[in-house]
Amino acid sequence: MKQLIVRYVVMFAALCVFGYASYELTLIYLDSQDSKEINNEISNMFMVEETSEDESGESQTDGNGETITMSNSSTGAKFVWDFELLLSYNSEAKGYIRQEDGEYIDNPILQHSDNEYYLDHLPNNTYNSSGSIFVDYRIEEGLEAKNPIVYGHRMGGRTNYNIFGSLIWYISKDGYAEAHPDMDIYIGEKHYKYYVFACYETASEGSDTYQYSFASDESFMEYVNKCLEKSVHDFPKAGEITAEDKIITLSTCTIDDKSKRTIVQLVQREEIKD
Repeated sequence: MKQLIVRYVVMFAALCVFGYASYELTLIYLDSQDSKEINNEISNMFMVEETSEDESGESQTDGNGETITMSNSSTGAKFVWDFELLLSYNSEAKGYIRQEDGEYIDNPILQHSDNEYYLDHLPNNTYNSSGSIFVDYRIEEGLEAKNPIVYGHRMGGRTNYNIFGSLIWYISKDGYAEAHPDMDIYIGEKHYKYYVFACYETASEGSDTYQYSFASDESFMEYVNKCLEKSVHDFPKAGEITAEDKIITLSTCTIDDKSKRTIVQLVQREEIKD
């Protein structure tokens, strides 16, 4: 009898654990879908349909029997940056980051009064474990700093690896670093092309990677050279970094070690006149 009772207790406990795990997985899935929808919604705010003049279009007849030529033809949608539009969506916006056509990284960059809020809030300020991309709150200059530190979760396949899910590929996927040497970063009203110059893993706490202010040009260059030494790849397209340059540090989780972070660093190059 006692063995039967123990068996039922064990079965009940197992059912409870299974039920809780299923509940947690459901919440994670729903959060992932909400995150994906909101980020797509924001990205679509800046997609503008392009048209071109095409006099060879088909002729049609209007209501009076007159022949007219359809001269405008669609050439697809183009990302057109509008900082004021993003500010109207979220007043804490500092800019935007895109990688190539935005297949993976395609998100606003925000900044709150702490580093906790956007760990579990979307850009529309709803609670969600997927969080947002944000600048370290201690950096008063925001994205205009010499080295703004920008955080984001490492999202997986459920959200198409958005937020910073693709950053780990710079280290883990053969050929990815060479194939993705740059990103578009929008700061305020301006659009810049940034080039990756370093990628590596570092400690989540106490790492000198998270330095954002520098006492002198010499200390800045010392920092840059340390980052270059840590990098697991060379990035010749980034060119030589000087004391006059600005850089940006992107930080996300690693795959299986909570004590480490994946780091991808980029240097600001040309301003793009859209």
